[in-house]
Amino acid sequence: MADIFEQFQTKEAFDEYWNKNYVPLTYEDVREAYEDFVKASEKHIFLSDYEETGQISREDFMDNLSQTAQFTFQDSLTEAFYEKNPDLYETAFAIYEESQMNNEEDGNIAAAFHEEYNRLYREFLLAMFDGVFG
Repeated sequence: MADIFEQFQTKEAFDEYWNKNYVPLTYEDVREAYEDFVKASEKHIFLSDYEETGQISREDFMDNLSQTAQFTFQDSLTEAFYEKNPDLYETAFAIYEESQMNNEEDGNIAAAFHEEYNRLYREFLLAMFDGVFG
């Protein structure tokens, strides 16, 4: 672990590594897993009170996903991300994990990873919604 922190002491150092090595993901990388889950769930992927109102909308469906749906979509994205970017994923995770173990901020050294993961999660959920519910 110490080697990682020596190599990536700053956000700029990690960003340079990120920009050189990141292999972008597309919805196609998760589409099958996302849509198969929705199909297997018979489209019951929301909190029950949200689903019962019948007012499922693109604007707020992400805020009303069941815990199972959230975990499934996140796990599918994580697997796809790791498949295309194993070294980047392991490095970013190691930086985060070490900072948590030491009760300190990682200084956002691996912010590029977290920002991209969150952006992809939102983008892919919207694409799934459009494909399945739209």
